[in-house]
Amino acid sequence: MKVYKTENIRNIAIASHQGTGKTSLAEAIVFQTGAANRLGKVTEGNTLSDYSPEEVKRKVSVNTSLLACEWHDTKLNILDVPGFLDFAGELDAALPVCENVLMTVDAAAGVGVGTELIAEKARAQGKAMVIFINKMERENADFDKCVAALSDTLGIQAVPVQLPIGQEAGFKGVVNVLSKKAYLFEGGKTTETEMPADMADAVDDAHMRLMEYAAEGNDETLMKYLDGEELTDDEIKIGLRGAIAKGVLAPVLCGSALNNMGVDILLGFSAAYLPSPQDCLPEEDEQKPLAALVFKSISDPFVGKLNLFKICQGSMKGVTTLYNSTKSK
Repeated sequence: MKVYKTENIRNIAIASHQGTGKTSLAEAIVFQTGAANRLGKVTEGNTLSDYSPEEVKRKVSVNTSLLACEWHDTKLNILDVPGFLDFAGELDAALPVCENVLMTVDAAAGVGVGTELIAEKARAQGKAMVIFINKMERENADFDKCVAALSDTLGIQAVPVQLPIGQEAGFKGVVNVLSKKAYLFEGGKTTETEMPADMADAVDDAHMRLMEYAAEGNDETLMKYLDGEELTDDEIKIGLRGAIAKGVLAPVLCGSALNNMGVDILLGFSAAYLPSPQDCLPEEDEQKPLAALVFKSISDPFVGKLNLFKICQGSMKGVTTLYNSTKSK
């Protein structure tokens, strides 16, 4: 893996109510990016993030797992966080080191209480939020109902950046609200096609709403929008990035992690619109004394104790003696 500049890194915690497909989505992401050569399944106990004997046995996440992968010129650090409230401490450790929280929602079951808790904590810490409505192929899946519940229950502005083509067993693709282009999913591949004519009005309405939020993300863009001028693609992107980073809106995408549908589009959106660590920290932080936060410790029988940490300010070299502020030594 090559060395990436800070602006080309995305730290993302996948966190939500249990059973919404977080681990399946993490598995689909590493498979889609080429970091894994097979698509593991929770039911078969062969996923990369649920690797401990207890997780394989129970088929649920118990510990937060870190998965690193690359999508074109962007490095993605994915933290797969357990959904059961019994393991809320894992969420508390993961949130401070991620600028972004990716929440999965079961398209059929709707918004769970765990998702409410996560949204509340993410909002309190000023994290950018993005939502992936998962399991769109399931019976009783309802995209519109989920979007409405997200705004009503979580108290966030859940705004679709894509609309599904079909639902339940008929789910086969999405329409990008920004570009108004349609994409079909088949055999693990995504192909561009023309937007269905009967979706034009819904897409136009969603596009107009998204433009309003994009304008709020940047002062210059807002003034231009209020003057009735057309926004360029670059201005829309800058505005949306700003609005997402500020928490003005939580973009909503959809698909099926289990069937690897819509995951590549989610990756492209994350790379283009989610904030990097540089977007959330002052530039002079690199010149300050070193401060790092350990968010996970692992005891490995072969290499010993491993500490996973995020550098919050300053810089670290290969051989460095550090002061532990918790233990005062």
